[in-house]
Amino acid sequence: MQVEAIKSFDHGGKRKRGDRFEASTQHAEALRKRGLVVLLGEPSADNPSTAAGEKSSALPAAPASPKTTAKPSGRGGRRRKDAASS
Repeated sequence: MQVEAIKSFDHGGKRKRGDRFEASTQHAEALRKRGLVVLLGEPSADNPSTAAGEKSSALPAAPASPKTTAKPSGRGGRRRKDAASS
């Protein structure tokens, strides 16, 4: 099976990033699980091809609104309560 190195490593000799080489199916799968290579000639499970059929009717996700936080007091201490009205 043809694979391409993602990182430099040692497997039957020095393999540098971008090197393409042949490996058995078991070795190729083991190296892929460790994040060292990508398998060539097969669709990647991380980036599947688009599915056949109709487009999804779901709307794209809206961006989340930022969390609002209380503004800290000027010197960073606790805020004092104003004098109670009588």
